[in-house]
Amino acid sequence: MRSWKIIVLIMVFLVQAGCAIDNKTFLLRNIAFSEAQKLVSEGKLESGLFKLEQAAREEPENKEIRAMLLRLRDEVLSKLLYDADAQFNAGNLDLAEQGYQRVLEMYPFNERAKDGITAVSIEHRHIVSIEAARILLDKDDIIGAETIVRAVLQENSQQPHARQLITQINSKLSRPEVTNLALESAFKKAISMEFKDTDLKSIFEIMSRTAGINFVFDKDIRQDSKISIFVRNNTIEDILKLILTTNQLTYKVLNNNSLLIYPNTPAKLKDYQELVVRSFQVAHTDVKQMVAMVRGIVKAKDIYVNEQLNLFIMRDTLEAIRLTERLISLNDLAEPEVMLDVAILEIARGNDFLLGPNMPQSVTFSGLTGVGAAAAPATAILNQIGSNGLGLKSFTITNQARIDFMHNLTTGDILANPRIRVTNREKAKIHIGEKRPFFTANVQPGVTAVVTSTPTFIDLGVKLDVEPRIGLHDDVTMKTTLEVSNFVRDVAGPSGATAPLVGTRNAETILTLKDGETQVLAGLIDNRESRTMTGLAGILNIPGLDRLLTNQKVNRTKSEIVLLITPKIIRNLPKLSNLEREYHFGTASEAGKLPVAIKRTEPQSLAIAPAGSGPGAARGMPPNPFAAAAVDELPPEMPNPFASIAASSPTFTLQAPTNVGMDKEFSVNIRLVGAKVTVSSEVQLNYEASALEALDEGDKSGSRTIRLGKDQPAGMATQIRFKVIAANPGTTEINLQNAVAEDKENGESVEVTLPPPVTINLK
Repeated sequence: MRSWKIIVLIMVFLVQAGCAIDNKTFLLRNIAFSEAQKLVSEGKLESGLFKLEQAAREEPENKEIRAMLLRLRDEVLSKLLYDADAQFNAGNLDLAEQGYQRVLEMYPFNERAKDGITAVSIEHRHIVSIEAARILLDKDDIIGAETIVRAVLQENSQQPHARQLITQINSKLSRPEVTNLALESAFKKAISMEFKDTDLKSIFEIMSRTAGINFVFDKDIRQDSKISIFVRNNTIEDILKLILTTNQLTYKVLNNNSLLIYPNTPAKLKDYQELVVRSFQVAHTDVKQMVAMVRGIVKAKDIYVNEQLNLFIMRDTLEAIRLTERLISLNDLAEPEVMLDVAILEIARGNDFLLGPNMPQSVTFSGLTGVGAAAAPATAILNQIGSNGLGLKSFTITNQARIDFMHNLTTGDILANPRIRVTNREKAKIHIGEKRPFFTANVQPGVTAVVTSTPTFIDLGVKLDVEPRIGLHDDVTMKTTLEVSNFVRDVAGPSGATAPLVGTRNAETILTLKDGETQVLAGLIDNRESRTMTGLAGILNIPGLDRLLTNQKVNRTKSEIVLLITPKIIRNLPKLSNLEREYHFGTASEAGKLPVAIKRTEPQSLAIAPAGSGPGAARGMPPNPFAAAAVDELPPEMPNPFASIAASSPTFTLQAPTNVGMDKEFSVNIRLVGAKVTVSSEVQLNYEASALEALDEGDKSGSRTIRLGKDQPAGMATQIRFKVIAANPGTTEINLQNAVAEDKENGESVEVTLPPPVTINLK
């Protein structure tokens, strides 16, 4: 008998094992899955993903493994992309690039990682451009630096280094919207001029011979018109602009030492004034509101609005375009956001008390002639056969007497801690509770009336509405509405219909809190107490017996709502500097026009030659008109913000990371800055072939010839990818040598400045 039991147990075990093998749930078939679960629980997501993929290959039909694999892939991908984005935002471009590369190794077609690699490459190029702009700014080439920085800001308006540098440039300029002039440095020379009723042609001839500037006049200019001017020790540019403005003339730059002078009339402006077309992408503001502002302030000539792309295209002068850029940068800002940390606590207490005898409420007596009929259910009937044959006498008691001993205590606490992120001046809604239905009966008339019921839902629980308004000083003003509702009972209506009776408590207030400050809203208390006494009539009013012979029912309920709200500002509007609050606009007729001003001169410097000192002085003109123009160089510490400095010699820049890991890839950026459009250059890039390997298709010998220029395929900048192949950690060097440049316009050689070598630490 015992052996049969053992045989049965063995058979059951074998059947279970076979089922486990058939269902692929046997322990040995899930080792990889178990290890993956353990690694994931320890936070080692990538290792867990590797094991999970192994388990999925072993059991491709296991739905549990597939579901966990898909979920873990998304989690790992999100984590890697988040880390790479964080490194990119922190300025660690090499680490960000490595993070995006890791994502592409796991998911080769991930668009976000590809966009990240492109963004890193663009950011490297922007950094090279900004460094070139800093070099130009150190050389007092303000216009050249501004041009480079504005080109960077057009591609990325939030580039922090470019925004910082443009602020420095604007602080050095009395007017940020400066037109790109290309005049020789002689245009900045100081000159003293004292003329009265002199021909305009003679004045321009003096400036032409003094500064070596060529003037080309429009045919409609009256060169015999008379002007009077008495200026001493001021730049030719200031004097020229003053003369042009007072005579309703303007100019156009032809080359580095030639100007076209023409009347400042609408017809001539259409013929000579160059216009610029610029597309403005509006990110955070309605494009129609932005266009209305531009039209009202800048008086733009032509604007086309694309509401679908939220951009507009503007055609106007360069000065108006620059002014529009500044207006948009100050107005197209992201809305402030705040995180509301809300804690809602509902405290409920109940105390029910039932004690005392529950006496019968009524007694019924009836006399019957026949056999007593059956009494009603739930009644006590006492039958007694009467003497004299009168029949049965019946005593009916509605309910039996009982004594109640009940004490019920109820405690309930509800805690909710939602966090919600909301934009400035938008309403955030939080509802914690339930939707309770109640039915409405609808009767459809006809031969046979059809009754249908329609459910209607009402919200019960805690409802919180908050509308924040974020201030510039990191304070948050909130319009807060709190409503607490609960179901009380059903109320009977006509035709047997019922409707719910809902109890509500409401509070509405406006409060102002600092960032991170917590405010407690309490006092929404619902305190109810009811007392019921039931007993025999007459005994309730007898002192002493009312406690002993009556049934007492006491019901006490108390509930309170406590709300804690803490605003935490996620993003606020930037605080504007004085330069951003107020800047030059131009004139009413021309937005962004250059201001007419001359520098401060020494006392008694503006004087007229005494009459009678000579025949020329009698009519206000010296005997030799060129003797009245004394030219002196301005001191170097007084730069003229309205003139362009002559083009400096071209400069190569070389940028590479300082630290690179073993077997890692990195980028080297070479750029030619400060060169004219017609300049073409050639330079030799040298590196250690034993430590680095160029990843392009060029020569691997350790030297590379690079050609830069507007006429070259690479343009003014190029990028080369390298890989570390050194056997041991150490240092390596990359440098530029043998640079030559030629101006294709005149065939002359141009001197080029080389950067210092770059040292890279291999770790």
